[in-house]
Amino acid sequence: MPIPNQRVRVGGSGFTVFHWDDGTGQKVIAFAEEVAVRAVTPVAQPAVIQPLNSPQPIEIITPGAHTNGVITLTLTELYNQAVWQRLASLADSQDIVDIMRTIAAMNQAIQITKYVKPPAGVAKDPYQETFYDCVVASVTDDETINVTTMALPKQMEIWYTYSKKFWINGGSRKFPLVYA
Repeated sequence: MPIPNQRVRVGGSGFTVFHWDDGTGQKVIAFAEEVAVRAVTPVAQPAVIQPLNSPQPIEIITPGAHTNGVITLTLTELYNQAVWQRLASLADSQDIVDIMRTIAAMNQAIQITKYVKPPAGVAKDPYQETFYDCVVASVTDDETINVTTMALPKQMEIWYTYSKKFWINGGSRKFPLVYA
């Protein structure tokens, strides 16, 4: 029996769209076949504290920090355009080294935002998650062409430092003061 006012989220078909913002304004990441997001993970595994004289653990400690997250874009190559050229400020880059140098020289951090637009009647408003301090870590510009080749998908791996889900607690991100 269905739960009233709840439906399964549909990922494709225009319900989820990713935007690139490098300080020149948000632009849709066009011709994306797939966007895979690997969330941030703890910097270390939890550890059990159990002295030799204790029949059970006395404490389980967990890290208070996380590593980077990864977004993998699979983009369809267009005629006369490398896949990264549709990402605003990267248009003049020749290869991965040019991309990395361009990003390093920017005064503005890159953000990628995922917008989710639920079907009418499912949720009140569209919602978003923004990924901050993005850098392009790799571009797979390889290709194999044969008689059956139709589209040429290329992958870009983008690392980010953290994300905000703007539908949880209004999206505020407050860090405790650790260092003075």
